[in-house]
Parts: sequence; structure tokens; C-alpha cells
Amino acid sequence: MSPSHQRRHAARSHPPGQAAPPDQGLSLIELVLAMAIFALVAVMGTQALTGMIRMREDLTHRSDKTAALAEMTSLLRGDLSALVPMLFYPPQGAAPQAALRFVPSRQGTVLSLSRGGSAQFDRGENTPARAGIKTGRVEWHLQEGQLSRSFWPSLIPADPRSRLQTGPKFGTALGGIEGLRLRSYWPQIGWVDGPQAPGLAATSITADASDADSGGAASEVYSDSLPLAIELTLVTGDFGEISLVESLR
Repeated sequence: MSPSHQRRHAARSHPPGQAAPPDQGLSLIELVLAMAIFALVAVMGTQALTGMIRMREDLTHRSDKTAALAEMTSLLRGDLSALVPMLFYPPQGAAPQAALRFVPSRQGTVLSLSRGGSAQFDRGENTPARAGIKTGRVEWHLQEGQLSRSFWPSLIPADPRSRLQTGPKFGTALGGIEGLRLRSYWPQIGWVDGPQAPGLAATSITADASDADSGGAASEVYSDSLPLAIELTLVTGDFGEISLVESLR
């Protein structure tokens, strides 16, 4: 078809007085604008997704902290509530220890107590269940910001290897445990620092100088007498001071 015929055909395709329709498609400015809008939506979506992921991680972290705190305080309360007025006789003929013992030192703090009614997690794989009254010795060790728990299955153990390490070490999830304090409540005296009342009539033994905060030897009183109540305070890095008060009578 010749050019003149094409012009006449185009003239016949449109009514007189009406302009030809514009070319279809997006201009360069419209394309750039659309791409900018898509990029902005993508950035906003990425930021929202990142915020949700961070929130989920923070909630999971807080949940782990709360679970560790609940487990530790539950074990401590269980041990304190099961305290019995019975001396502990360490293996290999060592000097007896009080029913409730609290020894702070530079190397670490030790809280030990005689417990009645041992729990299921206090038994090892090869430790058979015993009939009658179950008694044992619980020891809590605070060292380098970590609090660990161990258990003697008897108050008169013959083998030093019979002590069992029970449960995980607490402290990392709590921001570290910076301190451990104990107070006891005695009739007609009130609250006193430590597990023993002043002037308690009991036998005294001399602790090793390496366990004392000062350079000299420390006098430790061992007795089967128990106070009316105990207040145990833990100083944690994330939760601050946490006090557990347990009535013993």
C-alpha cells in the first residue's frame, strides 16, 4: 500500500474532528515514579518484619530469664521448706556441720542445709529409692556469678563421691548473681545476720582460714537448732535483689 493510500485509510478510521488516540504505555517519568513507590513499600515492609523479629527475640529472651528465675527460686524454696534439725557428718571423719550452714568467703559462698524428703531429681541413675524417711544434705555454691546445687543422699555419707550435681548452673540468664545473703529469725531476738542466733549454746569448731574473709580463722557454730524463719536474698544483675522468706515452724 502506497503512503497516500495509508493516509486516506487512517483518515477514514477516525471520525472527522476527533484526534487520533495517544500511544499506549508508561513514560520514563511514570516508570521511575512507580519504581520509587515499590521500593518505598519494600523498605517499609522490611523494617516492619525486622521489628517483629527483634520483638520476638526480646520476648523469647525475657521468657528464658523468667523461666530460669522461677526454676531457681522454686528449688531454693523447696530446700528451705524441707529443712530438718539434723546435723551433717561429712565423709572421712570430718567435723560435723550444722543443720543450716552459711559460709561466705572470697572464693565463693556456700549455703548447706539438712533436708528431709528428697525430691526425684536428687537421685542419680544408680541411686536406688530408699524406704522410710529420706534425708540428705543440699549444698548451694555461689562462685564467679554462678549458683549451682549439689546433693548428698545421706546425712552420714561414707563415700565423698556420693555427692550428686543436680540441675543447671544459674546466673548467666539472670545477668549473673552478684551476692547471696542470709538472715534468720529467732524468738525473743528477732532477725539476725547469718543462720545462728547470738549466744546460741552449741559446740564451736574452727574453720579453715582459707574460707574466711579475713586473714584469721573464723569460728563456726554447728547445731541442730533451727530458727523460726529464714530470709535468703539474692543479688542478680538483671532483676536486682530477690528475697525469699520461708517459715520453718
